[in-house]
Amino acid sequence: MNDGRGAGRDTRGRMRFRLGALTAVAATAALLVAACGTSSSTGSTTAQLPTLQSMTTKALAYAKCMRSHGIPDFPDPTVQDNAHEKGVGFSMPAGVDANSPQFKSAAKACQKQTGFGHPSPAVIQLLMADGVKFAACMRSHGITSYPDPVQHATNIQLGPGPDSGIDTNSPQFKAAQKACVYILPNGGP
Repeated sequence: MNDGRGAGRDTRGRMRFRLGALTAVAATAALLVAACGTSSSTGSTTAQLPTLQSMTTKALAYAKCMRSHGIPDFPDPTVQDNAHEKGVGFSMPAGVDANSPQFKSAAKACQKQTGFGHPSPAVIQLLMADGVKFAACMRSHGITSYPDPVQHATNIQLGPGPDSGIDTNSPQFKAAQKACVYILPNGGP
């Protein structure tokens, strides 16, 4: 996931940036945000949240920049816009080493040049506040053990984990989620 520098890899060699919308996913949801785009639907702060379009534009510029900085196999971004995830990511080819000094140098330069993948503290604060409100709403609608969001650097985890004992497929959970989704920026997924 995001390591706070705007780039990261998971164990499958896939670099992901999930930016801009809290996603109340059935299992565990993680979020990485960037400071650009449109304002939150909740109006809880003046911080700006990214739109999928603005993220895609910045991700394309980032990919072009990475290639121009010596990472010729850096891919164009892929866009996820479904019920479980909204975001922009990169599927790294096997030959791209995100831990190499050249990659790290290019990533730092390109993040600075394009602004892609670096959330502002105000955006993180906004999303945490909205996540706390969402969790409280879920609890008020009968999902009493629904957890508050957890922040890990620029990652925000929202929702119950797989071992939480919460049945995310139950009619009660789905009804609560439907009742509370208005709290999330952009109306959630």
